Amino acid sequence: MESMCRPPNVRSVRPDLVTFVPRPQASVRLLTVPYAGADATMFVPWVEYLPDFVELTAVRLPGRGARADEVSLTDPVQLCAMVAELIMDSDDGRPFVFFGHSIGAMIAFDTVRELRRCGYRLPALLAMSAVPPPQGGAFAQACRPILVSDQPWRQLGLTDLLPPEVFRDLGAMSAFGPPMMADLLLALHHRYVHEAPLDCPVSVFGARDDTMVAVESLSNWQEQTTMPVRLRTYSGGHLYVHEALPSLLTDLSSDLRSMVGTLT
Repeated sequence: MESMCRPPNVRSVRPDLVTFVPRPQASVRLLTVPYAGADATMFVPWVEYLPDFVELTAVRLPGRGARADEVSLTDPVQLCAMVAELIMDSDDGRPFVFFGHSIGAMIAFDTVRELRRCGYRLPALLAMSAVPPPQGGAFAQACRPILVSDQPWRQLGLTDLLPPEVFRDLGAMSAFGPPMMADLLLALHHRYVHEAPLDCPVSVFGARDDTMVAVESLSNWQEQTTMPVRLRTYSGGHLYVHEALPSLLTDLSSDLRSMVGTLT
């Protein structure tokens, strides 16, 4: 469908969607957004952990992975409008769930708000990981110290922003670094605007040793939804999503089963 909310005169490189293992008979679509600097392939291992009634589709952003030669997007308003349009254009009528990790969760949250502005249906579940609630400009505040510092990330104690293997491989660092910086700029450009809470269920996931997001702040996501928030925490740092993947997807799958039961 044609989005009435498309920004005027936008002809930028646009994100797209990729489904690694199609499950057209699945009753639920799980849409995912990666963290800063990562590309959609980070979600490939997820497929084996997810129940058969879930089809996973990832948002593929320009500037990384298979789209590394393209220009990254650093305007959060523009990007979220584009992702909202992707969701509307690809809608096949099935319930959908939206998951994002870190900056990917920021994108997911603002995209859902954009869907509401467009008068479109909201996800059956919004699942967000390792991200502070946005009130007070928390998205930008979390990233500002990294961008203005003249110290290496190791000295800042922020090595958990990148997978450990990246620091051991200069080639990987050169590939991972530019899109990550672009995504940090995306967060820095974010401006929180107060709106009514969302009328959709929210699940929040976090790590108890996260240096970027204080675990005690996660309960404040309740201000952003009219429905109860499910909050779960795991051991590990900001990228706990890799080490704790089986536990995370067990809990997310439990939420999806509850959601399907409610819908049916």
